[in-house]
Amino acid sequence: MDTQLQGRADLHMHTTASDGFYCVEDVLDHIAEQAQLNVIAITDHDVMEASLWAYEHRHLYPFDIVPGVEVSSEGGHILALWVTKPIPAKMSLEETVAAIHEQNGIAIIAHPFEMLVSVDAMKRYLRHPQALKDSGLDAIEVHNAGTPTPGNNWMARRTAAKLGMTMVGNSDAHSIGSIGCGVTRFAGSTAAELREAILNGQTVAEGVSWPISDYLRILPISTKRKAACFAASHRPRMMRFGRS
Repeated sequence: MDTQLQGRADLHMHTTASDGFYCVEDVLDHIAEQAQLNVIAITDHDVMEASLWAYEHRHLYPFDIVPGVEVSSEGGHILALWVTKPIPAKMSLEETVAAIHEQNGIAIIAHPFEMLVSVDAMKRYLRHPQALKDSGLDAIEVHNAGTPTPGNNWMARRTAAKLGMTMVGNSDAHSIGSIGCGVTRFAGSTAAELREAILNGQTVAEGVSWPISDYLRILPISTKRKAACFAASHRPRMMRFGRS
């Protein structure tokens, strides 16, 4: 690792506002106690209440807090960072990225080859990886500490390298024990310095997997929810809209 990249950021974690197990106050208190991260973002699924609460109270904590949300787009899950207004779900990848940029935010695709999120999106990026760059995405999450699909991180890193895109690492933590299992290294220690590093492609993604106890806790819930979403998205159109 470059010794100049001492900053540590984890920009993908969840609270009870979506499918996490801890409230935002407990998450932030844990991060402060651990004193290992310089910048964090709360990125609940399609809701911003916890993230905005954290951002509004950022002066109480010894690390920088970036407002954000994990958007459920038709092209997979997109981390919308440095945004303070909701981003509509179910838009195309390109539309989602454009909406994030309208707020001067940064758009990062999370776990792009995670089949439990979207088989169709995964197939698209396997066949046409250039679509990721052409969409205007600012970075690719190449280390996701919680991904259950073998090869997701390897393929994401390989694709980002081939496309010459910025790489980030995150925990995708749903429990406080997983926070910091994935990090983005950058020069500096502030959110402003992190943003500059992402936009200039000057980051390093690294980390480990979640503790096994966190997998055992989240996977039954997560798998059931994602399977239901997958089934709904693949129903015949007339059934989905109740037409005969």
